[in-house]
Amino acid sequence: MAAQPIVHIKNVTKNYRMGEITVHALRNMNLEIPTGEFLVLLGPSGSGKTTALNMIGGLDRPSDGAVMVEGEDITT
Repeated sequence: MAAQPIVHIKNVTKNYRMGEITVHALRNMNLEIPTGEFLVLLGPSGSGKTTALNMIGGLDRPSDGAVMVEGEDITT
């Protein structure tokens, strides 16, 4: 049996409202980080790196989808 990933992000979307404008920080993001792996998030400014890390750290909640850390859904 394969080891459970330490982090599993499933169909995560995060939207922010700025007045009448909706900013789509993440759209249907999927990611699995196996236990013991190191990962680097790269991308241009505004691509959602910090938003994704805030989701994994439990500092922010997704608008939709699930974030699992060590098998526990931290979005609820």
